[in-house]
Order: sequence, then C-alpha cells, then structure tokens
Amino acid sequence: MGTLISPQKAAELKAFIADKHPGSICVANYKGGVGKTTLVCLLGYYLTEITGKRVLLFDIDPQCSLSLSVGFDPDEVSKTELTIYNLVKPSKWTILKKTKIDNYVFRVPDTLSPKGLHIIRGSFDVDTMDMEIAKSLVGDETRRINELFLYCKQLLNGFDKFDYILIDCPPNKMFLTQAMLRACSFYLPVTIPDAISVYGMPRLLRWVKQIPSGDRPRLLGYVLNAINRTGGLPGGKVYSQQSAEGRLQQSIQFDLEPIEKKILGDHSLIGVIPRLDAIARFLAESTKFSRYEFKRKTSGQPTIEECLINITNRVLERMEAYHAKA
Repeated sequence: MGTLISPQKAAELKAFIADKHPGSICVANYKGGVGKTTLVCLLGYYLTEITGKRVLLFDIDPQCSLSLSVGFDPDEVSKTELTIYNLVKPSKWTILKKTKIDNYVFRVPDTLSPKGLHIIRGSFDVDTMDMEIAKSLVGDETRRINELFLYCKQLLNGFDKFDYILIDCPPNKMFLTQAMLRACSFYLPVTIPDAISVYGMPRLLRWVKQIPSGDRPRLLGYVLNAINRTGGLPGGKVYSQQSAEGRLQQSIQFDLEPIEKKILGDHSLIGVIPRLDAIARFLAESTKFSRYEFKRKTSGQPTIEECLINITNRVLERMEAYHAKA
C-alpha cells in the first residue's frame, strides 16, 4: 500500500515540478547604483508598447525607487498594506490560495505609460524582512528556504494574466532576492562599464550557478547603462568603458551554461543605455510630460528610443530562442 502524503506536501511536490512563468525576468546585480531600476522601468514601458501585451513590474527593493519612478507618492507607498512586503512575508507562504493577489496589482499611475503596464508596489519595510525570514529558518533552514522559493514560483505563476514580469532587485543576497531569482525563468544583469561596477556581474553569475540546476534561470545577456558615447562609431564608448566591458565579457564567457553559449554566442551584450540627462529627468518626474527627448538625435548617435527598442527586441528574441530550445 502506498504511503499517503499530506495535501500541503502534495502541493509542494506539484509546485516543484511545475514550469515557471515563461515571461519572468529578474533584473539583478551585486552592485548598487548601476541602473537596475532604470532598466526595469524603461524596459517595462517599451515591452508593453512593442508587444501590445500585459507587463507586470515587481518592486522588491526596500528603496522603492521603481515605485517612485513610475509615479507613486512616497507616503502612499509606505502606508498602504497592498505592497510587496505584505504579499511575501512569511505568514503568507502557506496561504497563497487564500490571498487575493490581484488586489496587489496597480496600474502605473503615470499618464504616459501604456495601458498594459502594471506594478506590485514596493515597501520600505522590506529591509526588515530578512530578519523575519532568518527567524523563521531556525531549526529547518533548507525546508524554509525551499518554501519561500516555491511560494515565489507559485506567486509569479498566479499572475498568468500577464505575459511578462520584470523584477527589480536590491543589490544584495537577501532571501527574497535569492528566491525570486530562482523562481524566474530568466535573469538580466545591468551594469555601468567602469572598473568598479563590472565586478558585481561575475559574482552574480557564480551566485546563480549555486542554484540547483533544475531551478536555475537562464541568462538573457547583459545591458550596459550610463554609456559615455564618443563621436566615432554609432554606439561607440569612450576608451575606459570599452576596456571595462572587454574584461567583463571575458569573465562572463567562463560562467555560461552550454545552452546559454548556444543562444548568446560570443557576445552576451543585449544593448546600451546612454548617459543622458533626459533619462534622469524622465525617471524623476512623478507625472511624465513627454518622451520627445528620447527621440532626439545627438552627435549622429542612436537616439535613446532607438537604444531602448533595440534592447527590448533583443530580450524578446532571446526569450523566444530559449523557449524554442526547451
């Protein structure tokens, strides 16, 4: 006679073998201030516009920069219960089916945003969550970490009305970051190509390799942010940034999985975001006024919009390529 298992254990086993959300992307880097929020925000806009599909942003960084950059007031973010903190705190891990997750989804308030763009708002309280999770790990750390991963995986799958999910992570290995990275189908690092910032990315790739192989997200490539463009070739970088990127590309190739090498080839770069004030002003506006400056040519270089459309299309192409190989 077979051994009976509890309904909770059966649900866990089902979650372990379930596929991940096919459009889930974790934007991460060990280094802070390299453009994770910038990429998530702008990719969210262009992904929604180009595909005409529904995109959900997740703000899991306790700084809440993504929530603020799309137009939410700081007081509104900090006082409401319908934030990422209350959605993923340990008391929720075993009651996902009872949680009305759609209540946590909000339209991006910016009037210029496409209609299909939504967000799970951040919370300044997320910085205390690691301590709460650490307390819950006492006595059975492996089981509880797996519970958090499974919860995040089921949570992302619960948002199946959305074609794409973009997660803005803090620059650290907090338990929630680890769980979301493991729960996503893909990850997309972003960095500034300078001598200090590029060191965060190889560490991130080694961190991903520690994830069990069956749960490991696939690398889409990387995005370079805050490019100081030279007047030479279109998209050309100043010498110091070229040098930093060369070292970065060399280090990344050693850590690629076989399928990643097939998809990414010899060059993992997806695209670049130029260092221009127009982007900083756009992100700082609580109410967006225009993206006219994104279309303006400067010194014969590709426009901001052309750069962002290129990044978006490359992301879509690589996701499709991975799914075709699956």
